[in-house]
Amino acid sequence: MAVDQYLEGELQHLLAEDERIAEQGIRFVRTESGVSLVGEVESTERRDLICQVVTEAFPDLPIHCNIGLTRVHEPEEVEEL
Repeated sequence: MAVDQYLEGELQHLLAEDERIAEQGIRFVRTESGVSLVGEVESTERRDLICQVVTEAFPDLPIHCNIGLTRVHEPEEVEEL
């Protein structure tokens, strides 16, 4: 399945508007074989959900999930205001 402007719009809408993911920090990049999802999220569960939702919405489009994980940890020192 070729990635055309209509499909790009559907992908953007799905990533931003689907209430299960509502993710604006994820982008997609055309590849020779389909689409690669790129960006960062806070957990593997979130990454897997995003990839699952996109794959279910576009079953004929090869989806490559290249979403990284943001390293989140507690601050090491107290911020004084």
